[in-house]
Amino acid sequence: MLALSLGNIIGLVALTMTVVALTRTSNKGLLATLGAAVSLWAIHYGLLGSVSGFAVHVVAAVSLFVAHLLQRSSKRVRATTGVLFSLMGVSVTAYFGTGLADVLAAVGCVIMTMTQFTGKGDTLRVGFMTGETVFFGFALILGSVPGMIVTAGNFLAGGVGLVRRHRAAQLAGATD
Repeated sequence: MLALSLGNIIGLVALTMTVVALTRTSNKGLLATLGAAVSLWAIHYGLLGSVSGFAVHVVAAVSLFVAHLLQRSSKRVRATTGVLFSLMGVSVTAYFGTGLADVLAAVGCVIMTMTQFTGKGDTLRVGFMTGETVFFGFALILGSVPGMIVTAGNFLAGGVGLVRRHRAAQLAGATD
């Protein structure tokens, strides 16, 4: 059964990591945590037979770890690195891609990559929610149950994280 496959079990672990990361109040360590989750997404899509899904998620995982390391770099360095990783993701998708799902993966890759390198605060989370939503179509076409769940759930998780961030900021302002 598709839902009980090893690939989908690994996808469920990746789903949990992604949602938990996005519901946290702090963005500290967010990119590294998402990098670990995206590494599992790469394995998930590889086990489902999507070479392009595997490849684009490997590139995405590496880019998340690099974005984490470059957070304190200048905006120019971050944006340039984001463009380079976006081009890598699109190139990998174009090379291994075979259809509409891969076009969606390329678009999602660019949105997510540029968000992780240039987004801060709320923009970081909204960008992730937008990019993951594009990946819903990718997951749907490939039959990734965990992928469909996480992209839908990221609206909720991202919204919860945004509300929690704003409440924490209000509480911090009230105690000053």
